[in-house]
Amino acid sequence: MRISIISPRRPGASSGNDVTAARWARRFEELGHGVEIVPLTADQGEGFVARELDLGADRDLAVVIHARRCAAAVATSRAQAPDRPVVVALAGTDLYADLPDDVDARAAIDEADRLVVLQADAIERLAGFDPALAAKAHVVHQSVDGPTPERRVPDGFVVVVLAHLRDVKDPLLAARAAARLPESSTVRVVHAGAAHDDGWATAARREESDNPRYRWLGEITAAEARAWLAGATVLACTSRLEGGANVVTEAIAAGVPVVGTAIDGNRGLLGADYPALVPVGDDAALARLLARLETEPGALADLQRRIDALVDITEPAHERAGWRAVFDALGRPTRSGE
Repeated sequence: MRISIISPRRPGASSGNDVTAARWARRFEELGHGVEIVPLTADQGEGFVARELDLGADRDLAVVIHARRCAAAVATSRAQAPDRPVVVALAGTDLYADLPDDVDARAAIDEADRLVVLQADAIERLAGFDPALAAKAHVVHQSVDGPTPERRVPDGFVVVVLAHLRDVKDPLLAARAAARLPESSTVRVVHAGAAHDDGWATAARREESDNPRYRWLGEITAAEARAWLAGATVLACTSRLEGGANVVTEAIAAGVPVVGTAIDGNRGLLGADYPALVPVGDDAALARLLARLETEPGALADLQRRIDALVDITEPAHERAGWRAVFDALGRPTRSGE
């Protein structure tokens, strides 16, 4: 097939959407398909628009990332080629903020021939709105390309946060938790991510000044992020909502235990009984969890075993198999692979 991946992009900012689009393009090419990535940029105050989007009659499939932000692209693809299938990949905000009330998101989701979600709990979320939505949804776990850096023994208990500073990520929760720990604790938080605006940059600098356990690196490269992850005791994913965070997948691939918030996006990847998830926004609970992991080696070892058992879902072959099932369901079987 000739596939267009349509992804929202904010000028001058890297995002998980960009990472996902590039990775899926590689997976599709490995399955024998031709791929182009079509970025949709945001006009100030207007959201993401499909102005002048032309996929061309030679495109066999449109894969749209983010229902609400790219709703216009779904409609445009239908208008240009009514018989061309559209697959919509749902973001965390689609699932846990926009549904059921956002008209644009729901229109794109209803119009899609197939839906892609990143973890199993999202299927139950869709079923709660409409069983027909769950029936056309597929779980495609995110994979991690290339070898991961070898784990390093950290100096003390190092919590790594890989998240841009914006409200939905609650990016300073780990810092606030660390500040609650006793003076004897070796816990420190290393945080990499760009500030969404000047207010967040100011907040991070203030936290760094007031909290000796916290260090903010700003935006770093993917290679640098993996290097920091390799030296982490744990990764913290403290978001208020996630569709299925790529950083959690990266941590699983690297063999790094995860702590975080008890949201569907984390439970759906780590397991319903994963013991290192705390209520959203609860820095006191996170502080107690970090203290226990620091002082009880058996608790940290249990997390390590659980993470090691999940590594297969991060393999590119697993992601290819997920997409192969989507294509087959559309009646467009791909070439046989592994």
